[in-house]
Parts: sequence; C-alpha cells; structure tokens
Amino acid sequence: MMKVISDIRLYKSSEKNNHSDISNKSLNLSVRRVVMKLREYGFSLGEYNHLYLNFTTLKAEGTIELIDRADPYHPWYRYCDIGISKAEYKKLENTDLAFEKIKSALLNLYNAKESIESAFAEAMNGSDMLMLFKTKESSTGVASVYLRLLDNGNYLPLLCVTDKSGNEVLRTDMPETLDLNTLGEIQLSSKKVTIKPRKNAFSKELQPISFEMRP
Repeated sequence: MMKVISDIRLYKSSEKNNHSDISNKSLNLSVRRVVMKLREYGFSLGEYNHLYLNFTTLKAEGTIELIDRADPYHPWYRYCDIGISKAEYKKLENTDLAFEKIKSALLNLYNAKESIESAFAEAMNGSDMLMLFKTKESSTGVASVYLRLLDNGNYLPLLCVTDKSGNEVLRTDMPETLDLNTLGEIQLSSKKVTIKPRKNAFSKELQPISFEMRP
C-alpha cells in the first residue's frame, strides 16, 4: 500500500557517536517544510511514510543506502545511511550543506524529480511558504486552508474563500497553533465559513471557529 510521506528525521553517527539527533532548529524546520509540500503533492515513499536519514562517517563518502528492512513492530519507517567525510560531519549544523545532501538523497532514492525539486525550492521561502492543507467546495464557492510553518515551530493557518466565479471573498489568518487539532471539517455557506476541530481526544475542549463573508 502506497503511503503519503509523513515525516523525515535527521540523525548522525560516527566512530564516537551512534545515531544521535541533529538538533539544528533551522534545518529541522526547513525539512518539515519540505515534507509539508511533498504531502501537498501526494508524494509517497512506498509502503512506509517516515524516513530517518542518518549522516555517517562509517560509510564511504557519497554513499546513499536505504536499509529497506521493516521493523515488524514499527513498519512505518525506514533508515537511510548517507556517507559523509569527517570534515562534513563537523559542519552538519550548517543548514545549507545538510539541506543539499537531503535533497540529493531523495532524488537518488525516489523517482519524483519534479516534486522533490519543487518542494525544496518552496521550502526556501521559510515561514512565508504556503501548503494547501484542505479544501471544501460547496454550491457557493470554495474554501481553502493553507498552512505556514513559523520559525517558532507553530503553524499559522490562512483561510481563503472564493465564489463560484473565482473571486476572493475572504482571506484571513486563523489563530496560531502548535498542532492541527483545530483544523477539522470545513462548512461553507454563502454568508459564513466555519472550521470545526478534529474529532479526537485532544480536541474535545476546542470550539469551532467561524468567519463572516464580506458582502
């Protein structure tokens, strides 16, 4: 079963270090933005949706090796070793260097050149990047919710509504949020758009958010 990508996580390993996290916040935010755009494009890793990239000096420089063995208890992820030099290992906190190596690894592993290159280019826009998260079409028009990932790690959703002729009748920021529990079902009429929270244990205390359409 083909699954849309959900996450990419970054690790590093060497003779003295075994699979520790790469903690560069800017780099991790950039990678999250790449994943957001790839999700928008429907990009799939295959039968798994989490990819763990391990930058390592224990493999020959230039190696890109997907370890395609599923953990029977956690079949949703795979590891990929990316061989780098000791000099590059010391510079892994350099966002540009790691970013390019991640891009090269994905291009090497997956046959989706246009989507991958587009996602990385869009992620360079930082917190201004928009991801189309969900839409709702009704007899009166279309409501679209876009996501922006801010530099503090929170999301700032943007709600846009167009009428049947494609004219924009509403464009407004929604409240900043750490997660996406506020963004469930969209209800759209000629006068109002309402975003209901998701139906789960974490959102039971949340209330719908409504916006009146301008005349």
